[in-house]
Amino acid sequence: MSNPTNFIDLYVEVRENVMDSLDLAELSLFASANSVLHSAVEKYIQRRRLIIFALFINNPQEFIGILQITDSVISGSAALNIVQARQGAVEINDLDVYTTLANFGDLIRFFTDKEHYKIVGDFHRPPPGPYNNTGIAKVFRLKKKERKIDIIVTHLTAAASLIFQFHNTIVMNFISAEAVFCAYPGWTLNMLGLVHPRMYKQNGTNLSTIKALAKYMKRGFSLYSDIAELGPHDSQCIKTYYCPQITRSTNDKGKVAWVFNRTGRESGTVGSVMHIDKSAIVWCLGGDQCADETYAGSPSFVFAT
Repeated sequence: MSNPTNFIDLYVEVRENVMDSLDLAELSLFASANSVLHSAVEKYIQRRRLIIFALFINNPQEFIGILQITDSVISGSAALNIVQARQGAVEINDLDVYTTLANFGDLIRFFTDKEHYKIVGDFHRPPPGPYNNTGIAKVFRLKKKERKIDIIVTHLTAAASLIFQFHNTIVMNFISAEAVFCAYPGWTLNMLGLVHPRMYKQNGTNLSTIKALAKYMKRGFSLYSDIAELGPHDSQCIKTYYCPQITRSTNDKGKVAWVFNRTGRESGTVGSVMHIDKSAIVWCLGGDQCADETYAGSPSFVFAT
């Protein structure tokens, strides 16, 4: 946009309407034009995050501070909602908070003492379902009237590591105190997803996870277990960020991320963010070999540096 004041001078409702029609990748590209547009997009994404948190929390700003102190993240429908364009984004059913064994106590106290939630479930061995994987230590389910929150605790060093073990690429997004992150924007923002190979290669399938996959299909997403069904798949596949055999990182250029309180040069361009956190999460979806017959495939893994 050659003259940013043309946008800024529009009525507030018109500006909101424009940004409501843009997903996270489009907002990042829009913001990269100049510092004025970057500031407008920053305020918009900050406001959307606060609106989402306010559905469950009386003091969203304090909650952001808690997320920062505990290095916790939000995933699930709330993270998918903010990654998508607001117009047509998925409905937020509950709040999924991911944290570590070292920090879950602070989160529990915040929700029970300050937000007056009640613990209605405490699973030290999570039942079969979306939370049934090797990285989970325990799950707490909290409720206040119609509001529902799950606190998922991992024994891994980074709370966000868990999302890269889950059933499909559509859920590989998170909101932290510092950023909004989407691991597979080219698929997710086009209503496409790949079923995680560990579901069928490492005995990760059960009735609850199948129901979870069906839930996203009912929301309009198309899910595939064969990478070839998601687009051209040839001998060059293992050189792209969308090949399940590639080793990915939260710092690589395959993501889309908005990092709060950064300059336009640092945060406003798709793929330009140099880092999301102090340490990176590294993962590989794995599965069978690619079209390149010389490449034998790889196991699924995730770890934090």
